[in-house]
Amino acid sequence: MNISTATARALVSALLTSGVRDVVISPGSRSAPLTYAVAEAAAAGLFDVRVRIDEREAAFLALGIAKGLRAAGRERPVAVITTSGSAVANLHPAVLEASYGYLPLLTLTADRPARLRATGANQTIDDQSIVLSDVRERFDIQAGESAPALAAEVAVAAVDLALGDGFAGGAPPGPVQLNVQFDVPLVPDAVDVSPWWPEIPAGTDRAPVPLAADVVEAVLPSFGREVVVLAGDTFGLPARRLRELLERHRVPVLAEPSSPLRAVPSSVPDHTRVLDARPDLVDRITDLVVLGKPTLSRQDQRLLAHPGLRVHRIQSDLDQVAEEEWRAALAQALPPVPDSRSDWAAEWAAAGGAAGDAALPQASPAPLGDGAGDGGREVLEGRAAAAAVASAPGTVYIGSSNAVRYLDRVLGPGAAVEVFASRGLAGIDGLVSTAIGFAFGSGRPVRLLLGDVSLLHGIGGLLREAAEPLPAVQIFVLNDDGGAIFGGLEHGQPHLAAHFPRYFATAHGRTFADLARGYGWPHALCRTAAEVAAAAESGRPGVYEIPIRPVVG
Repeated sequence: MNISTATARALVSALLTSGVRDVVISPGSRSAPLTYAVAEAAAAGLFDVRVRIDEREAAFLALGIAKGLRAAGRERPVAVITTSGSAVANLHPAVLEASYGYLPLLTLTADRPARLRATGANQTIDDQSIVLSDVRERFDIQAGESAPALAAEVAVAAVDLALGDGFAGGAPPGPVQLNVQFDVPLVPDAVDVSPWWPEIPAGTDRAPVPLAADVVEAVLPSFGREVVVLAGDTFGLPARRLRELLERHRVPVLAEPSSPLRAVPSSVPDHTRVLDARPDLVDRITDLVVLGKPTLSRQDQRLLAHPGLRVHRIQSDLDQVAEEEWRAALAQALPPVPDSRSDWAAEWAAAGGAAGDAALPQASPAPLGDGAGDGGREVLEGRAAAAAVASAPGTVYIGSSNAVRYLDRVLGPGAAVEVFASRGLAGIDGLVSTAIGFAFGSGRPVRLLLGDVSLLHGIGGLLREAAEPLPAVQIFVLNDDGGAIFGGLEHGQPHLAAHFPRYFATAHGRTFADLARGYGWPHALCRTAAEVAAAAESGRPGVYEIPIRPVVG
């Protein structure tokens, strides 16, 4: 057996015994040893494999699978395989999101032997193992006789590092790079066809994570005071234990749409308006418990900086702490529910109700421009569209920019949807592939709500293998012909208007019917809230285009 084949099989065997079951492959020649090893194991039913032409989309697909697995309670790393050279750099956006979104992503990057570095050899980066920043660890496995043993050892370590030891221990999950040098020949020999994969151990539960000391010292004791919880995205982690505590203690919750605490009955509707309108309530807060990554609004950032406020950050993986350790913490530090808590929660709830709009607008009187091709009809308002997408029970994956802000305004505590998002860096990169991966990993149908620029940015995510059926994903695209998010920022000020249309609004004049069908997806145009809601209720995969007011018109 040649060394490249032996190295790839040793690495893949170690991944299998460490619990990896999901791989996304972007084809290439230098990565062929890994591809053959994975393909052979997949033929035996040991891997679930997806193939994508574009390395960037492959990485986001893998990231989405990892997040979907987490949502389904089956946390494990997902691997993406690429060839050498610029292919590796295309993984970087997804690696960054995995790093700041705390997702266990394994990047298996094939490389040429070290002797070819700094020689001008084709598709050879002088040190490919440092191309991807913000990984938890990087390994560079040199070609040679010792490579198989080293690859097996490194693969086990990589899985452990990708899963991490928990937020409290300072080692949360994240991406890891295994850069593997392969020398020719790059294909298995004709005699290497017999089964080589290992016996796969029975699945074992992941080891519990440690409980942060400040949970006992500061977080739980704060529940006896006038406490409020500020909840951001929790990277797909469910926060069941904290939800139970908040419901029992009736703590007001200020939650972003993708926070699992949005569903808590004491979640305050339209809380950013409450923070603006009720400084008297804000001044009475003694303690602020922060869960996840609240980054959506400037009001939340001002609250975090409010003078005199005790701020306590609680680990997002609290549900993974051992049951006995959690019960001991509650017994030691959780105070009884204060007599005044009902009044405190009721004041916040009333403020939230007063801040909301009396009625949600259903249409805008401005006609849609020619670029969106609606023939001058009235168009749906963004919040109404978001409310309609979220009107049916199920799972919504929400895009960045205005889409998540529309949903934030209309999603109440009693909504029948679970919302997930890519809030690690809150970019528009790879949202289509991420949502599709999430559907694969979680086993759930998914509704993706995003803007037109986001869909154009990630249009390659619609491409799949010819024999691959449509995923259980509905893509609802809010088409306002450009980047409306900038109009709500400083860039929308009147004295900057001369530069806004070209450099920020970026009108593109595109609709999505031909693009969707060209990639093999059904397309439908939804002009009313009723049409959007009916599409969401149907669950039929496809691209659903929602014309809304143009950015510039």
